[in-house]
Amino acid sequence: MSVKVMVAGYTGRKRRGKYMMTSLNTEELVGKHCKLQKPVRDHEGRSRFSEQPRILREVNNLDRRMFLVQFDDGATTFLFPDEVVIQ
Repeated sequence: MSVKVMVAGYTGRKRRGKYMMTSLNTEELVGKHCKLQKPVRDHEGRSRFSEQPRILREVNNLDRRMFLVQFDDGATTFLFPDEVVIQ
C-alpha cells in the first residue's frame, strides 16, 4: 500500500505547489529497531551512533529507498538502508 505524504521544504517532485514522496509503510519493518552502521545526524544536528532507533516508516523518494526512524528521545531522521541493520 502506498500513501502520498506532504513534506514541508522537500525538494522532490512538485505537484500543485507542494512536494510529494511515496510512503511504503511496509508492515514487516514498521516498529522494528535497527542498529546504526555508522554515525548519522538527526534533524537537529546531533550525531548518533550507539543508539537503536525505531523505524516509523519506509519511503521512496526520487527512486531512493529510505527509512524514517525515531530515537529514544523522540528525534527523527531519514536513513538509507546501507546505514542500518534491521533487527
